[in-house]
Order: sequence, then C-alpha cells, then structure tokens
Amino acid sequence: MDPSRKRSSAAPDLPLLVAKAKRKRPNDNQISSKIEAIVPESKLYTELLEFEKKLDATIMRKRLDLQETLNKPVKTKRTLRIFISNLSHDQETPESDDDEPRLDSGPTPSWTLKVEGRLVDEANASAYKNKQTSRKFSSFFRSVMIELDRDSNLYPNGNFVEWHKSANQADVDGFEIKRHGDENVKVKVILHVDNSPERFKLSPELADVLAIDVETRPGIMMALWQYIKFHQLQDPEDKRNINCDQKLATLFGQPKISFPALPELIGRFLSPPDPIVLEYTVRVDKPYHLSSHCYDLDVELDDPTFKSKISNLLSSTSLNAANNTLPKQIYAQDEQIMQYIQSMQNSKTKRDFLLRFANDPADFLDRWVASQSRDLEVILGESHVNLEEQRRADFYNQQWVNEAVFHYMTAKNQKKLQELLGGHPQPVPPPPQQHGGAPPAGHPPQHAFPPGMAPGHPGGRF
Repeated sequence: MDPSRKRSSAAPDLPLLVAKAKRKRPNDNQISSKIEAIVPESKLYTELLEFEKKLDATIMRKRLDLQETLNKPVKTKRTLRIFISNLSHDQETPESDDDEPRLDSGPTPSWTLKVEGRLVDEANASAYKNKQTSRKFSSFFRSVMIELDRDSNLYPNGNFVEWHKSANQADVDGFEIKRHGDENVKVKVILHVDNSPERFKLSPELADVLAIDVETRPGIMMALWQYIKFHQLQDPEDKRNINCDQKLATLFGQPKISFPALPELIGRFLSPPDPIVLEYTVRVDKPYHLSSHCYDLDVELDDPTFKSKISNLLSSTSLNAANNTLPKQIYAQDEQIMQYIQSMQNSKTKRDFLLRFANDPADFLDRWVASQSRDLEVILGESHVNLEEQRRADFYNQQWVNEAVFHYMTAKNQKKLQELLGGHPQPVPPPPQQHGGAPPAGHPPQHAFPPGMAPGHPGGRF
C-alpha cells in the first residue's frame, strides 16, 4: 500500500482524537506519591481526603439509620386520664314521719357505672377535638374486669363483668354497666394494659440484679448484657460463654452459661405485669356522682409526626432534591480540584522532561527521536521494524539474529543442493525444530553446508 495513501486516510482521524482528548474530563482527585515526594505539603491534601471519606461514610450511615427508623414503630409517651362516675335512677327519697307509706310499686331503682378515659396534653388542639384522630379508650387495654361487692343472696348474678379485646371488635371511649339496687356498692375496676411490644414483670431475684422491674424482652437482654460487660464476665477464651459471678450463679444455679441459652434461662423469671386496680364506690343518694379522683396512666403511642419529620429531613438533604443547591456547589468544587490536580500532573511531566534532558542531553535526544519515530509509524499505520533502531549496532546483537540467519542460510543451501541433484528446485521444507541433532536412520540429512563451514555459522559476513 502506498504510504501517502495511508497518511491521507489517517490524517482526518487525528483532529477527532485530539478533540476527544480535550473533551475528556479528569476524574482522579488523588495526588500521586511522586508529587508528594516533590511537594511534602501535599500530604495535607491526602489527609483531608481521608477525613472526607470518613465524613461521607458517617453521613451515609446516619441516613441509613434514619431510613431504618421509618420502618420501625416510633413510640411517644402520652397520658391517659381515667374517670369513674355513676348515675342513679328511680331511687326512693327518704320518707319523713308525716309521709304515708307508699304501697304502689313504682320503677325499680337502678344505677349505671361509667369507666371512661381520654388522652390529655394533645399536641394539636384540632386533633384533640376530633375524636377520629385520637385512639379510643378500649384500645389501650387487653382486658377490663369490674367486680361488684354486693350481697350475693340479694344479687346472685352480674357481680363480675369481663371484657376482652378481639380482632374484629370496634374500640369504644368507655364502658358502662347497669344494675338494679338502691344501696351504695363498692367497685373494683381491673385494667390489663395492652403493651406493644409486650412488657414483662421481672422476678425479685432478677430485678435485684438488673435494677429494673418491668421491661420488654429486648430491654431485659440488653440490661443483662450491660451487667455482664460491666463486671467483665465474658470468657476471654470463648466469647460465647459467661463466667457467672455470685449473683448470677445464685440466680441461674450454674457457674457458667452460654449466650444462646440466655433467652430460655431468662424466660423462667418473667411474668405478665400486674394489672391496674382502681377502687370506687357507687353512690345512689344523688342522680350523678363523679369520683373525686382521676387516674393518669402513662401509655405509648405511635408518633406519626416524627416519621414525617424524618421523611422531610431525608428528602431535603438528598442530593437529588430540587431545592438543594449543595450538590451543585460540591460538583463545582470537585471540578476545580481535579483541574488543579491535572495541572500539577502536567507540571510534573514537564519537570521530568527537562530534568532528563539536563542530566544527559545526548541520550535523551536519542531516546526522544526513537520514540517519535515509533509514534510516527503508528500514526501512518506502518508496523515494520523501527528505522531508527535498525541504524544502531545493538539491534543486530540480539538473540534472535543468529537463529534467523541460520534458518535463512539453511533454506538457501537446501535450494542450491536440489538444483544440483535434480536440476529443478523443490519446495523448501519447514525449518527443523531442533538444531545440531542427528537425522533419523535411513534418511539423508536435511541440509548440507559448504566445505569448511561449521553448522551454525552465519554463512557470510554480516
């Protein structure tokens, strides 16, 4: 192929390559160790990058923690205020001495007991007024029992009332029971709180060790782990085992326990929490009677406002947020830093170029000319041996030269021998795999040498 044609076909691609290289954006913000050796102060930049990585990892971990919090129920403590009252119906008024006794039978005297409750200290006044947004009173309890202290001879039935929560039952704001009677009655209201997650009462022995009375199962396990870690009871050889101190040995009855067995061992010392017992006296001497006491109960509720705040925080700090200008500023700063680093790399390349030229100008120019020749051959599409290297004597002292000359001379002598023997040239056989070995028995030698020429001789001056 004509070299000029190669040059004309390769020339139009060169500007495209140059333009593509100019458009290529530097994406490395690291300073090489060679530059640090020249400029020791650049290590401060490396330390700053390490700090930035730690900061990014911390921010990402916190964001993941917040996102995980959205999937978990977030509880907030509120106060449930309980009221107990009663109404009396058709009660007889006390008769005076002047009144004649009434012989006609009127309505049967009766009374109605009410147990009600509502949340106080509502965060939002509108939510407090709207009954649909507040939880009902019955939703806080698993069961409610009311025990009436009445004469079983006069009132054999209805002295014990029970209510248990069911899945398909609607929640209510309170409970009412109506009974016949014209005497004051003592009442016990027994409330079993519905805790979510479930809470347990610790036995006196375990409560003395952990200093807690009622807690959830994960909270009890965490308190026990804190006790083990504080007293350094973990076995140093096998971390899965615990060497019990005197309290734990007395509690569990063994000197050593394993971590997998802890939940089962702890379960023996847990029981349901005690119910809440409220006492009240139903009075029938007036139409309406409200207890002089109200009872406040601390309850835990899901906090929807907290999740909304977390969601707003995550969306506002997201890099993809529309109103967040911080990512653009960070991107611009990174671009500027990369340009500075690229400029430093270019300056170092120029410095190395001039240093090599100053140390040995002749050798540097020779290497530079050879490099330019190779680059020129690549641009022109020629893949032959470099002309600049052929001009040097070292090119012919390489190991492959003697073998190449030997094969060339062998092929030439074989061709000449065939012409002498047969008068017609024969195809040249492929070169042997090994040199210097004896030919197989019964076969003529594959190549001959002129008299006085040893095998392996190049066969002429070179």
